[in-house]
Amino acid sequence: MQRRLLLTCALLAFLTTCVPATVTPSPSPTLTSIPPATILPTVLPPEPTTISPTPKIISPTLEMTLTPELPPTLEPTITEALPLIPTLMPPTPVPTSLPQPEVGSGTIQFLSPGPQSKLVSPMILTGYAIPGYGNKGYATLYGEDGQLLVSEILQLNTAYLWAYFYGTMPFEVQAAGELARLSMNTQDEYGRLTAVNSIHLILLSEGISIVNPPGNLKERCIIDQPAAGHRNSGGMLRVAGEMRPYNNLPSVVELITREGKVIASQPVTIIPAPDDSYVPFQVDLPYSVSIGSWALLVVRQPDDRIDGTMYLYSREIFLYP
Repeated sequence: MQRRLLLTCALLAFLTTCVPATVTPSPSPTLTSIPPATILPTVLPPEPTTISPTPKIISPTLEMTLTPELPPTLEPTITEALPLIPTLMPPTPVPTSLPQPEVGSGTIQFLSPGPQSKLVSPMILTGYAIPGYGNKGYATLYGEDGQLLVSEILQLNTAYLWAYFYGTMPFEVQAAGELARLSMNTQDEYGRLTAVNSIHLILLSEGISIVNPPGNLKERCIIDQPAAGHRNSGGMLRVAGEMRPYNNLPSVVELITREGKVIASQPVTIIPAPDDSYVPFQVDLPYSVSIGSWALLVVRQPDDRIDGTMYLYSREIFLYP
């Protein structure tokens, strides 16, 4: 009996000992439930961390992609398009017109042949000229005896001041070679010579042409007084200017009416300069008219080797009694 009591007490003691062990683990679940709360914040930060860098990486990528691509695409397009206008437009008039001579160039200029060229037939003639009446020019070739060998009419069409001309002049010479004068002139509507220019050539019956370059293409005569269209009265006209004469022969200053009448003529000696520079001249030209009329003021020089006019320059003025 006593033994059973002892066993019962021992059983109660064991149960009492087991109860705390059972109670003790109960906080354990409480402690175990805390870590999940700790794990949750640990899981949450990665989410913003993953989201925030994503827009940061994408947004600069878009900005850099758009910024460099647009300007390079627009700039080359504008840069290449603008030069096309001046590049394509200027070539249009080139085939129909050549560059104009410099200011002060001669009314008539021979580009080819040049002075003292040695030529066999046919001769190719090129140059510039300010057109005369009807846009025409007249090219003539004289032999050393003054005989006319060839005469050609050149059509001088241009929208500018000077017209470019080109022509072929066949000729025949009796000797192996002879001196010749190539001249070109223009006329006004009244048939008066308004310009003459000439060069000397050597014509060959056979052989090879030797074409010299053109000489000085500047106008040989410059009239400072009177100006073109000047109105003069009193029966005396002062003519002053400078000239590069061809030779030592005196030049002639004249006044010619529209009817072709010479109402004044005066020789003036102008000695050529050794370097072919301009030499000043001045002459007082008396004239007589009954009524106001237009007259052509002419300065011309004869050829010292072949009979005829070597050079002529003119301008029209108005004369009162």
